[in-house]
Amino acid sequence: MKNTSLIAMLITTIASTASFAGLPEMMKIYNNPKLAPKIAACKGDVYCNGFIALSKQWKDIPNAYRYQGKYDIKSYARKGVTYDNQGRNIGLHMGFYFRTDRTNNFIEGFDSMHYKDQDLVNNQGGLAVLLYIEDKNGWAKD
Repeated sequence: MKNTSLIAMLITTIASTASFAGLPEMMKIYNNPKLAPKIAACKGDVYCNGFIALSKQWKDIPNAYRYQGKYDIKSYARKGVTYDNQGRNIGLHMGFYFRTDRTNNFIEGFDSMHYKDQDLVNNQGGLAVLLYIEDKNGWAKD
C-alpha cells in the first residue's frame, strides 16, 4: 500500500514538473534580458537579444500544451511561417494579444532588427514562448 502511494506521488510530481518544462530558463531571460547572448544584428538592444534567445526555446514548450487550453501555439513555432504566399499574416500576431509591457518590449526589440536579419530567426518561436510565459504566469487572462 505504501509503495502504491509513493509511486502515485512520484508520477504526480513528474507530470506536474513536465508541464512547466523550460519555464524557469525562459523566465531568466524574460526577467533579465541582459543575460541573453549579444547578437550583432540587434545593435545593443537587450530586448532584441532576449527575443532571439527566447525564440530558440520554443522546443521546450510541452507538445500537449495548449495556450489558454485551446491553441497549439507550438505548431506555429514548428512551422516558423508568419505570412502566406499572398502576404497575409497567418502567424501568432494574428488573433493573439500580448498582455504585458515587458512582452511588448521583446517584440518591439525584435521588430527593430533589419528585416533581412529577421529572416534568420524563428519569429513564431519567440512569439510562442512569450505567449507560453504569459499564460503560465496567469497574465493571459481575458
